[in-house]
Amino acid sequence: MSRIGMMVALLVGCTIAGFAQEGADTRAQVQPARPTKIRVSGGVMLGLVEHKAMPEYPEEAMTKGIQGDVVFKIDVDETGKIVLGVPVEGDPLLVAASVDAMREFRFRPYLLNGTPVGMVESQLGFHFSAEKNASGVNGHVECMATIADRPEFRTGVMNDKGVLVLAPRKVTSVEPQLPLELAGKRGSVYLTITIGVDGKVKDVKAVGGDEPFVGPAVAAVKQEVYEPQLVDGKPSVVTTEASYHFGVRH
Repeated sequence: MSRIGMMVALLVGCTIAGFAQEGADTRAQVQPARPTKIRVSGGVMLGLVEHKAMPEYPEEAMTKGIQGDVVFKIDVDETGKIVLGVPVEGDPLLVAASVDAMREFRFRPYLLNGTPVGMVESQLGFHFSAEKNASGVNGHVECMATIADRPEFRTGVMNDKGVLVLAPRKVTSVEPQLPLELAGKRGSVYLTITIGVDGKVKDVKAVGGDEPFVGPAVAAVKQEVYEPQLVDGKPSVVTTEASYHFGVRH
C-alpha cells in the first residue's frame, strides 16, 4: 500500500473504531428522528474552525516544483473532529503531507434548529505554492477559502430515511432595479419563491416588507435561474424563502 493509502486508511480506521464504540454506548437509547447527516460548503465549514494546523511542505515537492491545490471530502462528527478524509484532487505527495494536518483540525458543532448535527459532510482544501529565491526555494501553504463548485459538494441534508436532499443553488442573480424616487431609501422585502424542476422560478409571493420595494424585488427574482433541488438525485419542485434589504443600514 502506498504512503498516501496508508495515511488515509489510518484515518478511516480510527473512524470505524469510534463508530463501533458509539454504537455500543447508545444502542439501547431511542433517538428522535432527525437528519443523520448534513452537507455544507467548505466556506461554511471554515467559519466553524476552532483549531487548525497547516501541512508541512515536503522538501521533495518544493525541489521538484510540485505545487497546487489539495482537496478532501471530509466527515466531521458532533465533537468537531474529522473522522474521515477522502482526497478528491491534488498531487499524491501533497495529499500525503496534508493528512497529518487534518487530524489537528477541530470545528464548532454545526447546529440545525439549535441542535448539533451528528455528522457533517463538507470539503477542506489546502493551496501549496513555491517560489525560488536567492537562498533556494520557499514554500507556502494556506487553507483554501473557496473551492470550485462540484455537484457532490452542494449543500444538503440526509433525512431520517437516508435520502439526500440537496438545496437549490442560484446560478444567475439579478439585482432589483429601483426607480429614482427610491434611491438611497431604506426598505425590506420578504419573499417565498417556487423553483421548478428545470431550475426556473415558477412563482414569487411577497409575504412582508415595504410596498414600494416589492415590485422591483419580485421582477428581479422572476429572472433568476437555479440548479434545482435534488431529492435522491432527482430534480424536484421546492418553495424557499428570500429577503432583500435596501438603503444604508447601521
